[in-house]
This record gives sequence, C-alpha cells and structure tokens, in this order.
Amino acid sequence: MKKNIPFCKDIDFNTNVYEISSISLEHNLKIKENEINGEFIISGDYKETEFSFNTEPFIYNIPFNIDLDIKYNTDNVKVDIDDFNYELLGENTLRINVVLKLDGLVEIEEIKEDNIIDYIDLLEDDTKENEDRNSLEEKEEKETVSENKEVTSIFNNLDLNDDGYVTYHVHIFREEDNVDNIIKLYNISKDDLLKYNDLEGIRIGSKIIIPSNE
Repeated sequence: MKKNIPFCKDIDFNTNVYEISSISLEHNLKIKENEINGEFIISGDYKETEFSFNTEPFIYNIPFNIDLDIKYNTDNVKVDIDDFNYELLGENTLRINVVLKLDGLVEIEEIKEDNIIDYIDLLEDDTKENEDRNSLEEKEEKETVSENKEVTSIFNNLDLNDDGYVTYHVHIFREEDNVDNIIKLYNISKDDLLKYNDLEGIRIGSKIIIPSNE
C-alpha cells in the first residue's frame, strides 16, 4: 500500500530574495515504531536583487516528525519524495511544498468487537464444557473407588480360613427384596446369612454376602 503525506513550510531569509537560482531537496527521514523522524534539507542559490551578478548560497534543515496510525505495519516501508515545488512570498520568504511518499505500508486486519465477543464466548463455553467433563469424570472415579472400598470392606469380616464355603456371591438389596426371598433365592439359611451380614442394617442398595458351598 502507498500513502502520500503533504508538507508545507515557510522559510524566512535574513536578506531580500529576488530570485531562486537553484534549489534542491534531500532528506534523512527514518521510520521507527510507526513514527517518522528526521529532516528535510533545502539548499541552493538565490539573487538578492534584480541587478545582482552574484548569487548567494543557502541551506536549511527543516525538522519533520509525524506519527502513523498503529493499524499500519511499517516494517518494510520505504520513504521517498513524491513531489516538490516552491514559491516566493514577499521579499524574503520561501514557501516549500513537499509530498512525502510511503511505499510498502501494510494495514493490520482489525478484529471486530462482535468477533472478539464471539471468541470470548467460545472460550468460556469450551472452559465450562471441560470443567463439566472433568467434574463428571471425577465423580465417576470417586463413585468407583467408593464402590470398590465398600465391596472390599464387606469382605474384610470373612474368615478366609473357613473351609466350609469356597465361593461368595454379592447381592445388591433392592426395593422388592426381603430376607426371606433372598434365603429362598439362594437356598441358604438365615443363620448363614447372619454370619456374614448385619441383617438389621440392610437398606435399599446394601450389598449382602451370599456364601455358597457349590
């Protein structure tokens, strides 16, 4: 992208200026961090009066400073003079008009506010989804550990040296269950159940150890 920057400056001479015999324009401008700094260097010769045979030299350094919009990337920008002209004002004022050319400007794409809001909402949704997933996994893990601990704990009271029974079943007590139908279901006596279970503390969801001599 190219961009032109106009610049105008009046230079006051200490003597009369009738005619500009020669004139040139140079510069030492540089761009740093979206700021153009440096000087225009105007030099040449002039006549003081119409009848002057000799010319007088002149040179002026004119400071130049301007900030560019931060929406531009200026890493590869070249600064040059696109146009230059001058005119005499009154008896001792020289007006110069310079058009500065910037070549290689790159406009940084702006992120619209709506897009930023959508992006933030998306991040929040992802974060919430991850939190919910982690919470669910953590809950499932705790339930699994708790269940394993409970199953392990009900076997802690077993006498592993008892040769009378070699197999044990675990029955989960449901709403329709009672001690009598469990006895019938597994063909076991109430006394055998009492050896391994606290039947008075049974509630829905309790795990009952069923010994078997099969």
